[in-house]
Amino acid sequence: MIKSFDELIEKARGKKDKRIAIVSALSKHTINAGILAKREDLAIPVFIGEKKKVIDILKNEGENPSDYEIIDSSSEEDSALKGVELAKNGEVDVLLKGNLSTSTIMKKVLSKESGLRTGHLLSDVFITEDTSKDGKRLIGMSDGGINILPSLEEKKIIIENSVKVFRNLGYEKPKVAVLSCVEYVNEKIPSTVEARKLQEMNENGEIKDCIVEGPLALDLAVSEFAARLKGIEGKVVGNADILIVPNIEAGNILGKSFTYFTKVRVGHIIVGAKLPILIPSRAETEQDRVNAIAISVLQETY
Repeated sequence: MIKSFDELIEKARGKKDKRIAIVSALSKHTINAGILAKREDLAIPVFIGEKKKVIDILKNEGENPSDYEIIDSSSEEDSALKGVELAKNGEVDVLLKGNLSTSTIMKKVLSKESGLRTGHLLSDVFITEDTSKDGKRLIGMSDGGINILPSLEEKKIIIENSVKVFRNLGYEKPKVAVLSCVEYVNEKIPSTVEARKLQEMNENGEIKDCIVEGPLALDLAVSEFAARLKGIEGKVVGNADILIVPNIEAGNILGKSFTYFTKVRVGHIIVGAKLPILIPSRAETEQDRVNAIAISVLQETY
């Protein structure tokens, strides 16, 4: 079981056969993520963008451009198309969004004719380090990036996607907390009703390879102290590995609170397509992008 990003990166090192297409690689921030991935021995970067600009940035960073594969492109849309084509042909193992809009690359990814659909729901799995207890541990959260207001069936798949990511990180039976604002079912709060249904689906064997409990407020999901004070018991209570949020707003806010208030390391990937897709925000650090690359190279594809 991997408990920190340092362990994760160490585990991911040496994947010489892993290639990552960096789509629209036109900034120092983006290109440095590829340089670091190569330097950390995580993956071989393939830069897609205006070739002259890519070469100039590599030189400014003290790199020899001839050490890298660079695919020339004329626009954001052309870069996205070429990246998806490489992925579809099995020539790369991961897609990393560079200097283009998320909608541009995802439109190509989701194209019914030429994209990377599998018939499976795509979802974003965010991972960070929980340092609130003795020693570090990884904790996941989904979905704060793709599905706006997921249905019960979509939440089931979001759980399954997250569990698959964590099982690839060595968690044999991840503990999943389905979050709401309270720990009991209230018919006026739909997220509590769905959380209990998801727990029942897990108990009935419809959601496998994990333990699901809900509804749980955030404190009860991660704090044994809070659970004792409130007299709440459970297999997941106080020790959740994965947090399932009720909607994209809650996930976005929770994810950014980790970054801006606790300053912990993070990384996130989109799963459910033919290969992992990374869509970092412009504010994410190079290290966070490397964290995401490390997560992605350890994943099995659908």
